[in-house]
Amino acid sequence: MAVCTAGIRATMTFLQKYVVLETAKLLSATLAGSLLLLSLGGGLKEAVRNSLPVPIVLQLFPSLALEMLRFTLPGCVLFAVCSVFGRLSALNELTAIKSAGIHPLRIVWPVLMLAYVLSVGTFVVYDICAGWGRPHLKRTLAESIDDVAYALLKSDLSFSSDKLSIVVQGVAGKRLLQPVIMIGTDDDQGEMVLTAEEAQLEFDGADKTLQLVCYNAQLDVDGQWTLDYPDRFEHSVELKNASLGNENTLSPAALQLGVIPRQVRRERQMVSTLGKRVAEADQHESDALRKQLKYHRTRLYRLQAEASRRMANGFGCLCFALVGIPVAMWWRSADNVSVFFVCFLPILLIYYPLLVAGETLARAGVLPAVSVWLANAVLLALGVALFRATLKR
Repeated sequence: MAVCTAGIRATMTFLQKYVVLETAKLLSATLAGSLLLLSLGGGLKEAVRNSLPVPIVLQLFPSLALEMLRFTLPGCVLFAVCSVFGRLSALNELTAIKSAGIHPLRIVWPVLMLAYVLSVGTFVVYDICAGWGRPHLKRTLAESIDDVAYALLKSDLSFSSDKLSIVVQGVAGKRLLQPVIMIGTDDDQGEMVLTAEEAQLEFDGADKTLQLVCYNAQLDVDGQWTLDYPDRFEHSVELKNASLGNENTLSPAALQLGVIPRQVRRERQMVSTLGKRVAEADQHESDALRKQLKYHRTRLYRLQAEASRRMANGFGCLCFALVGIPVAMWWRSADNVSVFFVCFLPILLIYYPLLVAGETLARAGVLPAVSVWLANAVLLALGVALFRATLKR
């Protein structure tokens, strides 16, 4: 009896390791292919559309891959568990496991633990995207604006960004020929139009500005007065996107998790203060204060829901596995694609609409932040029901 028990335990341990390793290998291959296809494919598409130089696209790849990882990981987990358990079921290996006196849940729970770890990892990726991924993407594009501008001017003879629009007759190396440069301003000076015989663009990393170096130039300010610069003329354009922004104005999705509690306290104080001012203000002042109050109240709701939203999205990996494993065991097919789509259909019809609805209502303050877990709760209940029905067969 002891020998038999030891044999069952050894077999069970071997099967657990086998299933976890097979799931991990298939997950890694699927994830790598998906990230490469979506990130590099999306980057190349943007490069073709915006004529971005290849070195810039390669610099953006890590940030794009991180952004894509959050969305592709749950689907890749679903595909991996459907493939592994579908094959086990199709080859009657699950039946053999039952015949050996091993409950199927003994080989299922290690895979669920793997899905749990991946769920936590996905949650962490959200924070990495906020703290490094998006700032890196923003900084790279801002610091490469001169290269991007030259690429677009060579292909389209025009370039436009925040506060700046350039049209040229041609580009010779770094020289812009007969450029017409329109520069917007934040003050009351109006739009400035700069024409020149030729010009060059240089990014100043220290000041986060784009330097316009013009020769034989004429500057027209809002059509009211004109200045001639027969020799060299330089003008700096401040790049709005070069700054990473102040945490008080950033979107909650762009904030790291450690910053959110401090921002919640700040917005609560702002809402309380503005609420009192609205009650005491006259009609004219009250309208402006109400707009501010609405903005800060909306931001407060979004901040309160943000941590739960990220966690709920991350734990989609575990919920997908809870649905995929029993469906694959019940379907008994080695066709990975068909099993995957059979599992993905209820997720597509139930999970994602509930996820969007829960997030929207929580971020609008209609429902508490916990409502972002609605989709996960439904999928969890569905997964438990499917497990019970499948194991009774």
